Amino acid sequence: MTLDTAALINTAIANLPAIFAWIRSAHAQAAPGAPPPTDAEVIAALQAAVASSIAKDDAWLAAHPPEL
Repeated sequence: MTLDTAALINTAIANLPAIFAWIRSAHAQAAPGAPPPTDAEVIAALQAAVASSIAKDDAWLAAHPPEL
């Protein structure tokens, strides 16, 4: 299986406004009355989520090396 990285990145970029809105909506439900997160806070949260996911993937791959 090959991964079309450019298509994945383009899809993510095209959906960023919806992703930001979803994060802000979830924040509003979790903390009613609190100010919505800034763009910088949303970006930081997304970066942390991606980094966490990659770290988990790397750990799984290290624990399950491919058979040669």
